Order: sequence, then structure tokens, then C-alpha cells
Amino acid sequence: MAFYTAVAWLPSILTHHGTTSTTAGWMLFLYQLIGLAASGLLPLLTRGRHDQRWVAAGASVLVAGGFAVLVSAPALSVLACILLGLGGGACLVLALTFQSERAGSPGEAAALAGMAQSVGYLVAAAGPLLLGILHDSTDSWTLPLVLLVVLGIAMAGAGYGAGRNRQVRCPAR
Repeated sequence: MAFYTAVAWLPSILTHHGTTSTTAGWMLFLYQLIGLAASGLLPLLTRGRHDQRWVAAGASVLVAGGFAVLVSAPALSVLACILLGLGGGACLVLALTFQSERAGSPGEAAALAGMAQSVGYLVAAAGPLLLGILHDSTDSWTLPLVLLVVLGIAMAGAGYGAGRNRQVRCPAR
């Protein structure tokens, strides 16, 4: 949800705080470029490590920190985009990796991926719409960004749990 919200609303958030539309577009590009770099480098940094609790929690805290910078110091949008890109790129790779690494068999991996992606993409798709509605009803980005900070912190807790070195067992059908 954080990724899709940033892609959908980051330029609007920045222009709301006085950034030109051209600069806001470049900030979105920076965010995506940093996210791409983070998603490419993370597997190299975590190779061979089965316990990824702190990596998952740390990446989520970076996302929360990026949204916190946007709400508290929008003039530091470059820093916000870097934090969001680093955290978001890492979270995406970890979420997809956990689906295969935490399963005990190919069948369990397929079941786990199906469940995680069904729920995950449903939340991800609804997030930008709901945050846009929240923005329209308050005429401010403060409450939507604070909500994203809170969700980023919750994501850190979930990531810490998902990063444990253990397998998830799917019940027999």
C-alpha cells in the first residue's frame, strides 16, 4: 500500500507543499530509482541469512520515516524520497522472498503466495483510493501521512514476525 500510495500521490503531496509540478515529477522518479536500486541490492546483502527479522523491520521503519519526513518537514522531500525508496524497494523484495523461503514445499509456496498476494494486493489497491478520500475530506495531507506512518510502524512489527527463520505450514486440504 505504501508503494502504490507513493506512486499515486507523492507528486500531489509535494505540490500541495509548494513544490513545482516538474520538481514533484522528478522526486517521484528519484523515489522509484532508489526503490529499484534497493530491490536489486537487497538479495546480495541478505544472501545466506535465514533470519531476516531486523532487515524487514528496518526496511519498514525507513518507509515510516519517509512518510514522517513528508508530514513534518516537507522541504526535505529528497530525504523522504530516499527513505521511501530504500524501505519500499527492500520491503517488496522481502515480501516476495518470504513467500518461497517460508514454505516447506512447492505446493505450500503456491498456497502461501496465493493467500499473501490476494490479501496484499487488495489492501494495496484500496490504499491510494482510501487515502485520497481521506485527503479530500480533510483538505490536508497531514492525516493520510500520519496514518501511513502508523501503518509503516505496524508493518515493521509484521515484518519482524515474517522475517523469523521458520517455515509456515499450510493445513491439509
